[in-house]
Amino acid sequence: MNIDFTNKKTIALLSAVGVLAIATIAAVVVLLTLPGKAIQVEDFSGKTVEEIKQWATEKKLADSQLVIDYEFSDTVDKDKLISQSIASEQKLNKDSVLTVVFSKGPDPDVEVTLPDFKDMTEEEIEKFVETNKLLDVTYEYAVDEKIEKGKFIKVNVTDTVVKRSTMLIFTISQGEDGTGEQIIVPDFSDYTKAKITNWAKANKVTINWKEEASDKIAKDKVISQDPKAGETIKTGDKITVTLSLGKTVTMKSLAKMSKDEAKKWLNDNGLVGEFSEAYSGSIEYGYVISNTPEKGDVKQGSTVKVKVSLGKIKLESFIGKKKEDAENFKKKVNNSEANLTFTYSEVESTEAVGTIVSQGYDSGTYLSPGTTVNFQISKGKSVTVENKAGSSEDDFKKYISSLGLNLGTRSTVYSDKAAGLIVENETGSKAAGSSVWYKVSLGLYNPAASDFNNKTVADARKIIENANNSGAGWSFVEQGSDYNETVASGITYDCSASSSEKKVSCFVSKGPAPKPVNVGSFEGKSFNEFNSFITNNGLKLGTKTEEYSDTYAAGTIISNDTGEFTKGTAVNYTISLGSSKIQIVDLTTKVVANDPEGTKNNIMNYLTGQGFPAGNINITIETSDVTRGELIDYPGAGFIDKNDKITIVISSGPSD
Repeated sequence: MNIDFTNKKTIALLSAVGVLAIATIAAVVVLLTLPGKAIQVEDFSGKTVEEIKQWATEKKLADSQLVIDYEFSDTVDKDKLISQSIASEQKLNKDSVLTVVFSKGPDPDVEVTLPDFKDMTEEEIEKFVETNKLLDVTYEYAVDEKIEKGKFIKVNVTDTVVKRSTMLIFTISQGEDGTGEQIIVPDFSDYTKAKITNWAKANKVTINWKEEASDKIAKDKVISQDPKAGETIKTGDKITVTLSLGKTVTMKSLAKMSKDEAKKWLNDNGLVGEFSEAYSGSIEYGYVISNTPEKGDVKQGSTVKVKVSLGKIKLESFIGKKKEDAENFKKKVNNSEANLTFTYSEVESTEAVGTIVSQGYDSGTYLSPGTTVNFQISKGKSVTVENKAGSSEDDFKKYISSLGLNLGTRSTVYSDKAAGLIVENETGSKAAGSSVWYKVSLGLYNPAASDFNNKTVADARKIIENANNSGAGWSFVEQGSDYNETVASGITYDCSASSSEKKVSCFVSKGPAPKPVNVGSFEGKSFNEFNSFITNNGLKLGTKTEEYSDTYAAGTIISNDTGEFTKGTAVNYTISLGSSKIQIVDLTTKVVANDPEGTKNNIMNYLTGQGFPAGNINITIETSDVTRGELIDYPGAGFIDKNDKITIVISSGPSD
């Protein structure tokens, strides 16, 4: 077919077709590029996660436009809405993201300090539990004859600090008679856990909670109860209630999912994600490294910990910076599991001391976790320090400054060099900017003797010790000690100093000479009275002599040394043993018939019991016509002297 492009009708027709085509294309472009119709956001207060997801489905929101997050909250109940990123009645267009945050309830890991519950009532315990958001509390009731009804008996833990999630079982007293009234058990199938708990507390019944997964019974609803509804129990009895955990979810590895993909999977399965970030050498930025748990069945509403990759670590440039700058960077990235190790070595350099002059990897290098980076730090150019002993301190300071070094520790010593001259200084190779120690002469130590008078010995020695700490090399000597009427005891006097011997000598006072004590006669007085006088006057008991006396009773002083005695001197004395006379009965009364040995023992025991010395008694048994066991020879009844020796003869009877 041939078309005549010179024909005016043809040209007009083609022009019309072209315009129509261009208009059609433009309309399509406009339709494709115009934003979709904006959606008005509702007030989601009181809505559940499932209800919000249903709303998003009805409004045909893209998966990426709805983000569901969870946070711990002490003020918003678990699974209740905390916030929404776009307020109600505002518009949500196709590029917007709506984030809704739901409560995970109180943080279970918060620690709570338990009080002493002793003497607390059940109501006071309940108030403490509510105020501190304790999450797993059960009340049991028991008969107790000693503890008042409604008062605390015990709790199942001994720790004083526990987490909110710790299981606490409080036992409350039912008093002496805990039988209570009969109670008809209600049907708990439509009760919440809180309502069951309140019913149990009101009726003083212990609830034994159990949990089971269920595909049929909704989460937190009652699966079963024992005893069953309608049965009769009494106060203090136990009821076992089994609650549904809802459907279980089979966990899987979320590794290599994007963070948004992981969130969606968790939300779709009714799980709560707890996200953290860490560096990784193999997982791309924004993708999941690992999750815990990674497998097994978990209940809906459980928290899954998800670690998301930050990628590799981008190394900064630390050239010209300090070690502290590198360490701060390392600390920051290592908080996210970078596990970098930095090593440092010193090198000579014209750069300022302490400046980093090289690093093992270039700035901008992406490092895998666990990498070791080596840094070199400038220690400046080294210089050699000479021995400047004998120089003035001012000249030494100028010399150190000219080398680019700093003055280090300054100490002073006594020496034969004039005061103010350098005695010794640090020498050898030193890095630029480092410090140099030095010692300055105090001259010769030449103490004045008068400086040591009227001092305690300890203080005098301390003066020498302090000087010797600075190299004086002197000694302190106690010349001797004597009484001194004007100088207190233990104080130095008449000190002298010898430069040739490098020695300070001092006398040490014993204080004023003690006055003598006049000791009179204590004849006829008690030993206690004599001893008290001796002790109170600073004297000592000397040699004690004991004598029998018919004049002075036992324990009485017969005689003692008298006159003036210096304190500390011993005073001798003689003390009475009492009278040497003893009175004995007729010894024939001590005879044991036909038993010479019995008679001997009987008489010996009697005489020694009367105080007669056994060594002065001589008893023999001899053959005689006198009846066996009778006395042949013996002292008669009456007084005998302990100093006398007595002889007693006992008959052994006639010889055969």
